[in-house]
Amino acid sequence: MRKPVIFAIIIAVLAGGAILGGYLYQQYKNSPRYALQQMVLALQAKDMDKLFNYLDIKEIFQNLAEESTKSSNELKDQSDEWTNLGRQLGRKFARQIFPKLYDSFETQIKQALVSYLKDLSNTEVLALTAAVATAKIEVQGEEAQVTVYDPKNHRPMRFRMRRAPEDGSWQVVSLNYNDFKHLLKKEFFG
Repeated sequence: MRKPVIFAIIIAVLAGGAILGGYLYQQYKNSPRYALQQMVLALQAKDMDKLFNYLDIKEIFQNLAEESTKSSNELKDQSDEWTNLGRQLGRKFARQIFPKLYDSFETQIKQALVSYLKDLSNTEVLALTAAVATAKIEVQGEEAQVTVYDPKNHRPMRFRMRRAPEDGSWQVVSLNYNDFKHLLKKEFFG
């Protein structure tokens, strides 16, 4: 009589463990960290189509354009009214014209990104893997603030992710301009 009870308990514990494991895996699979790790795996495999599933490139570039104009607001107190008005008009112009420009140059932008990403060395990809593994992720509803640290100089590189409404996957939608401007200038603008 004891053997069937012990056997039933063992089966119940194993079934509960399997259900809990499945639930936790599903939670992990729907997390920003999972998306980041999938991005690194795509880089390792040089699978750019898979990588682009986790990047909203148009929104990233639009946010970078807006952030770059905001950084000039730090000089606002040192500028006259005409200069400040010119900056405000420039921001409005950028918001209106940027989507049209992006649509015209989307192929070239993606080609430049592919070229840069495919040229990453194994050491650089491994450094990205380590940075993703130790990333600080703060989820707030459907958005997440992510901070990774550059392994060479330990500078923070912050970016924002958003859950895609279609399938619930996470995508990078914004880079912190001040954290990435040195890298962007060095790699893309000489």
